[in-house]
Amino acid sequence: MRVSARELRAVRSGGLLTSYALLGEAAYVVVRVPASGSAGTSLEEPCRREHWGLVLRGEVRLHGRHERAFGAGTAFHVAPGRTHRLSASASAVIAGFAPITEPIDETPTGLASRGIEVVRRIATPALPPAEIRIAGARVRSTVTGQVQTVSALMGDWLFTRSTFGPISGFGDGWCDLPHWGQVIDGTLLLRWEHGEIELLSAGDVFCCPRGVGGHRIEVAEAATMIDYTPVAAVRDAGLRRAPRAVSALRVIVEAGMPADGAGGPNGDLAAGEGLHPVS
Repeated sequence: MRVSARELRAVRSGGLLTSYALLGEAAYVVVRVPASGSAGTSLEEPCRREHWGLVLRGEVRLHGRHERAFGAGTAFHVAPGRTHRLSASASAVIAGFAPITEPIDETPTGLASRGIEVVRRIATPALPPAEIRIAGARVRSTVTGQVQTVSALMGDWLFTRSTFGPISGFGDGWCDLPHWGQVIDGTLLLRWEHGEIELLSAGDVFCCPRGVGGHRIEVAEAATMIDYTPVAAVRDAGLRRAPRAVSALRVIVEAGMPADGAGGPNGDLAAGEGLHPVS
């Protein structure tokens, strides 16, 4: 399943302009901060929810027991539990994926009942920066031929940044794992075992859902993408996994989570407000 930046739906709520796409079990969301900054918007409301974010433009700050700042091109994760709030610089743009835990009513009536205004016209969301920084510990980097992957555990999801050189990809076996991701730079081919082919370009978001057969990624020239994969799926011995999953399993084990699924939910990943930045 592929969605381009131009196909995102747009709404306004809590002083923020938001574009989004529902991708099966998760949603992709892009939040635009007003030119005046995030003060007075819902972004700065205290919360305890979990966040997965990618700063596309400007700077985002996490406020809590400790304060952290993330510039454009930084992927970050805020674990649930402790009260925290976010703030952002003027005209900042933040993207992210989030699990869908309950049905979402997208009808105008349903949105209006929640104080959400449908926006008919909106400029195409900002493209991701060409470089995605990893700014924390507990990461694993591997190089196989023309492909480099960097993985880190983010709560119940595994985050991976993959950089492909010419004539490369994850084409040495079908993969059944579900993924939600975005193309950062270049163009790649998502090939499905049942014969369908999807061409993905920079800015496109995609979903490889579970239960629809295997998939693999092929790259002709060069490309970079990020994706999120449920940890439970990576550890599922009943699913076919591409060779890159071996590195993924090592990330999980090194974080204190046995590959067979036993052990605690998150392990002791980092100090601070449950924050696990990736660079």
